[in-house]
Amino acid sequence: MRHAKSSWSDGSMSDHERPLNTRGEQSATAIGATLTARGYAPDIIWSSDAKRTRQTAMLLIRAIPGAQEVHYNPDFYHASAEQVLMICGKEIEPQGRLMLLGHNPGWAALHEYFTRRPHDYPTGACTVLERTNRGGGDWLSPSSWRMIDLVLPREIMS
Repeated sequence: MRHAKSSWSDGSMSDHERPLNTRGEQSATAIGATLTARGYAPDIIWSSDAKRTRQTAMLLIRAIPGAQEVHYNPDFYHASAEQVLMICGKEIEPQGRLMLLGHNPGWAALHEYFTRRPHDYPTGACTVLERTNRGGGDWLSPSSWRMIDLVLPREIMS
């Protein structure tokens, strides 16, 4: 998932510290509710440590019943798809449903890597993948996954 819509109202603020705007807060909550309703809610979130991703993660968690784990990784901040895959490759595949939460252009490239289809990847976009060979093969290979949904704020909030 790409973080929800952020605020640009304070030009003196660093990019890393930019918060969500009101629309971003609403869409993060709506995405969390939609993921829950469709049976895709994450158990674990690996997130950038930027303020807008931290806020997105917290709003998702509030909208999802039950406990979730969130791990903030400063290396996810503006990471390329290749960097994210390298970071994740150092980890053991989690047992629960994992969400990667970060920034473009890396997250749009991750969507294309796993789906083999480019797509406009606006703030709040969430690609839902299903593992095709659990317990076998490289967990970060695109052949280990298939896309089952693409949740976009503009479609669920209209």
